[in-house]
Amino acid sequence: MSEPVRPTQLEYWNSKVGEEWARQAGRTDKLFAGLTQATFKALDLQPGERVLDIGCGAGETTLTAAQHVGASGHAVGVDISKPLLELARARAKAITNIDFIEADVGVTDIPGAPFDAAFSRFGVMFFDNPIAAFTRIRANLRPGGRLAFICWRGFNENLWTSGPVRALTPMLPAPLPPPDETLPGPMFFADPDKAKSVLGSANWRDITVEAWDGQLLIGATAADAAAYLLKIGPSARAVADHKLDPAKAEQLIVENLAKSQGPGGVSLAAACWIVRASA
Repeated sequence: MSEPVRPTQLEYWNSKVGEEWARQAGRTDKLFAGLTQATFKALDLQPGERVLDIGCGAGETTLTAAQHVGASGHAVGVDISKPLLELARARAKAITNIDFIEADVGVTDIPGAPFDAAFSRFGVMFFDNPIAAFTRIRANLRPGGRLAFICWRGFNENLWTSGPVRALTPMLPAPLPPPDETLPGPMFFADPDKAKSVLGSANWRDITVEAWDGQLLIGATAADAAAYLLKIGPSARAVADHKLDPAKAEQLIVENLAKSQGPGGVSLAAACWIVRASA
């Protein structure tokens, strides 16, 4: 099955996709709360530090960083999505130790540099030239500055997305191929050796990659979870790219998710890497 022509990252995140991610931001932040906490623990921010949030999206992670560094510190969130940054700025309207900048951190010197630390939740897998991007990020940190980011492991390990996507197979002439891990995208760092290689080539030191595994509570019911997954993420993109009937797609995903519904809702496995390095 041929893949549709892909928009650039700038086009993609400033389209209706970015607007939908902004509408779903509160729910997505709640979904990712556990892995966000684990990544901040790895970064170990201290009061008074200056921190850069790469791919900050709707700003929840930047707000958390600002809380960690306190009034004597400062947090700067950077993203390319106007809709997400609009929400981020609204969320942080009354907070004085935080700024948001519309820019590609992989090619831009960020105002406020040098930073003591850099953080990212699923924001560093999309660079067209990852070695150059991580070289630029390192240049925005002070010598010895710390980096911690979380990224997805393999598609098959992330049942919370792979299961619903595969549920759409009856609607397609052939099963959808897994994401191409050689191209910028969510699974670009699925191979931990790639993260080590890219960071090493960008002259980062003390690189470590640790597994994070957990269950994500997708929704209160199968129907609730399916409705959410058809708004953002791989299932939503598959339906849009292949012009599938939304009602039929939702029915198939609900049937798939019903197998995982328990008393507390629909929970499915997520698998990530938490990567740390020093500038």
